[in-house]
Amino acid sequence: MRRRRLLPLLVAMGILQVSALVAASGTIGANPSPCPVPAGKSTCTTYITWTTQGATHARVYVVDSHKKGKEEQEFGTSLDCAGQKCRAPWIEKGRNYVFTLYDYSSGSRGAALSSVTVTGQ
Repeated sequence: MRRRRLLPLLVAMGILQVSALVAASGTIGANPSPCPVPAGKSTCTTYITWTTQGATHARVYVVDSHKKGKEEQEFGTSLDCAGQKCRAPWIEKGRNYVFTLYDYSSGSRGAALSSVTVTGQ
């Protein structure tokens, strides 16, 4: 009985720290997708949104699947992005862009949490 009273007291005093291990998760999306390129233009704008749960750091990378070598470019470095804050105004007609949300809680790249492909049409 005494032990049950001691643990909450130690936590309250900051002597014992309790942390839950939660696996990081997240979702990513694009709007509009596909991205309509207006007549007479070569590009359109799509807005990338994402959220994370259980992560302390996250990054989003994008790959233009039509480029040789398929080099990744960093797109965002926050735990979330909503509304029209994270825009990609360079989506070209006939190209596919893969946006991938990664967990960086450990300080280096962890698991891919989610991805979305945007096509310029």
